[in-house]
Amino acid sequence: MNPKKIAIAIAVVIVLIVAVFVVMKDENKTVMAVAKVEPTNYEYFVLYAKEDKAGVVNRKGDIIVEPNYKDIYIPNNSKDVFLCYDEDDNCEILNKSGEKIFDKYEEVSYLETSDATELVLESQVLRYKKDGLYGVLSIEGKELTEPIYDLVTSLTNKPGVLMVKKDGLCGVLDLDGKEIIPTKYDNIVGDEYCLQEYGYGLAGYIVSTKTDTGVMYGYIDYAGNQTLPVQYETISRVLEYDDKDDIYLVVRNKGKRGVFKNGKQIIDFNYQSVNYADKSNVFIVEKTGKYGFYNNSGKEILPVKYVKYGIAGDYISVQEGENTMLYDLNGNLINKDKYLSMIEVEKSSYFITVNEEGYYSIISKDTQINEKYTYITYAFDDYFIFTTEDGKSGLLNVWKGTVIDPKYTNILNIEGTKMFEARDDEEGTVTIYNSRIEPVCTVSGGIVEKVDEDYVRVYSDSRTVYFNNDGMEVSNTEVFKDKPIYAYTENEKWGYKDKSGKVVIPAEYDIVTTINEYGFGGVKKDGKWGVVSEEGKIIVEPSYELETYYFPKFVGKYQLELIDTLHCLEVGG
Repeated sequence: MNPKKIAIAIAVVIVLIVAVFVVMKDENKTVMAVAKVEPTNYEYFVLYAKEDKAGVVNRKGDIIVEPNYKDIYIPNNSKDVFLCYDEDDNCEILNKSGEKIFDKYEEVSYLETSDATELVLESQVLRYKKDGLYGVLSIEGKELTEPIYDLVTSLTNKPGVLMVKKDGLCGVLDLDGKEIIPTKYDNIVGDEYCLQEYGYGLAGYIVSTKTDTGVMYGYIDYAGNQTLPVQYETISRVLEYDDKDDIYLVVRNKGKRGVFKNGKQIIDFNYQSVNYADKSNVFIVEKTGKYGFYNNSGKEILPVKYVKYGIAGDYISVQEGENTMLYDLNGNLINKDKYLSMIEVEKSSYFITVNEEGYYSIISKDTQINEKYTYITYAFDDYFIFTTEDGKSGLLNVWKGTVIDPKYTNILNIEGTKMFEARDDEEGTVTIYNSRIEPVCTVSGGIVEKVDEDYVRVYSDSRTVYFNNDGMEVSNTEVFKDKPIYAYTENEKWGYKDKSGKVVIPAEYDIVTTINEYGFGGVKKDGKWGVVSEEGKIIVEPSYELETYYFPKFVGKYQLELIDTLHCLEVGG
């Protein structure tokens, strides 16, 4: 079995969690799973049954391929193309009717994208083999290229394109089989540049050729234009910036590094290392252990003479001898003081400092906050979470002072919101503060999680509350506008109503989950989980023993969880 697939089948449930290990047990077996996934357009899932055999189920929970295989891969979960491997790694490809497809070729196989943390497959194309050579096949079965290549594979650090090799040399094709880079290089890798809006679409290519003096590198942009000739010792792209029209490359030549911007050199080959502070648009150059600074146009800000530095927003802190000094990005001196450390704060113009006594403070060009804080961490805007000498956490605004008294075990800014989660371990409660730093609810044993980009859920065994990102309480009907039935509570029990308020499933369960995108919900009673459909039908009476920290998620009678992609696991009742 693929070593990435660590599940031993016990239950069949879909899991959406944030960096949380889930342990499920029966008498003889244990399952470990960890997941954070937002599936879209999933029609088919690999099913792992109790005998550790693989099959396929659809989004309704119906078995499409019986679990008789060692492994099954589904390159595109919206298409019925299932690569089914037996114990000898022989592969047959089936559709949803169980018919063999693509069997006229010597071999058809999936292509992995270059994701180091999990197995991700190219969803639009397959690799086929004919007469000993390889070509590219669309997921629908159309031959996109003739079988003329010695190798077809995904391109490292550039998903969405393919690297091909012919007569020992590499080139690049798009997913329509069209040539982007001709087959004339010894190796090609993507430069890893990625933007949320475009993904890796604007990433370019680092190409290399072997010469008598070693491997030489050049650069080709995403459109296929040669930006740098193949004559440099190393090339790497600056990755953390959002200006899609600029390409910054750190290049080594004759043992020294410099910087190119859009093919023009802006920092000479003078340095042992060059790094980029993306939030401040500053290059940090280093020579023999001393640091200096340039802006992204290549203008020097501070010379190479400092032994330590920090950068935050529009300011640079440097250490020279015993002194720590603060400069703006024009090289003007702002502040001079002595600290053990000065830590730049991401996306702001503040520094968090630690003095010789180990106390934390906050400084910027315009203010300085010195209290006996044992720890400070940045939240957002002008807000910082602090810890006092007695170990309690509070919240301060740089300009307003303390806005949440230090009385909690810890305080966290809820990711993607301007809300705070304040936990009191002695009381066993979690209190939610809205964007105006007002307490809006306190829940005993509460768990806080993001529902999606717009909403937050706080829940316990007896209560569920929903908020928008500003901390305003909203109804579950607003959060899940497209759901036919909704959870409701009565006499400390849970059930479901429809949009008109009519009871569909009486409130007789200890807890229920929201109907998921596949049309199923979980119900818990006497410590065991069952499954209901969005029509209000009981699919499985509460009989699954699942030790979960979060709400489980179901597809039919199966549990869906992330192994290297979304998979179903068979449950024993």
